[in-house]
Amino acid sequence: MEQRLTQSEFDAVASAWAAFLNRASPAEVQALFHSGSPESRLYQTSVRFDLTTTITELLSTVGIGRVLVRFVLLPPAGPGEPVPAPPRFRLVLYAADQLGGRISAYYQSDAAWQEIKPKDPADYQGLVPYNLIKNWLNAWVTVATKRQLNAAMFATKYGPLQGYDFELSDFMDSLFPTKSFDNQHLYIRFGLKTYYPAYPEKLKEPVQTFGLVVRLYSPQGSEDMEGSDDTGGPSYDLAQAYPPG
Repeated sequence: MEQRLTQSEFDAVASAWAAFLNRASPAEVQALFHSGSPESRLYQTSVRFDLTTTITELLSTVGIGRVLVRFVLLPPAGPGEPVPAPPRFRLVLYAADQLGGRISAYYQSDAAWQEIKPKDPADYQGLVPYNLIKNWLNAWVTVATKRQLNAAMFATKYGPLQGYDFELSDFMDSLFPTKSFDNQHLYIRFGLKTYYPAYPEKLKEPVQTFGLVVRLYSPQGSEDMEGSDDTGGPSYDLAQAYPPG
């Protein structure tokens, strides 16, 4: 569930993520995003934030210049807590001023599950060119369903990938298509970007790095937004990796 974190709570879950990447096996990484038995088709493909509360409060922060997204790892579910425990991967948003200083509370996301068949397409389009966004989202679906996720996908030459820094416009502009914020969520979807870096040279295969795509979701049947489903709104991904890479 969504919640606000204190500084000490954020520090604990953020450091847990960095520590996890330093030791995680591919199977452990896969388990973060796949629910239940090996036969299960439930995968975590995104996280979500309530539009009327979390996102409205975040974007109303006086002095906001950017929206910073950080990766965190929650503790395993204890006895009597809701199951399944994974995925424990979440995103935390906070507002920063033009100098990068935090000026809002930490807002922790909820997880979003999706039942995926191995060859299901991720057919989304928006302000990021259609085929480009489709490529990123399909890459995540393909690798996740083939159980090929690994820690290298969450790292840059600077070390473990800790999050992304978004321009304020990425979040503000995504809200323009909607007439009302009622019953709507802002989703941050998962993708994989495939490319050849400057170094090392002469790689036999390109690298794949985890990325994020911001989208507005309006429930089907709603008249609040053109399209009225999760493919109706524009997509935004102009973020910079943190640490920079």
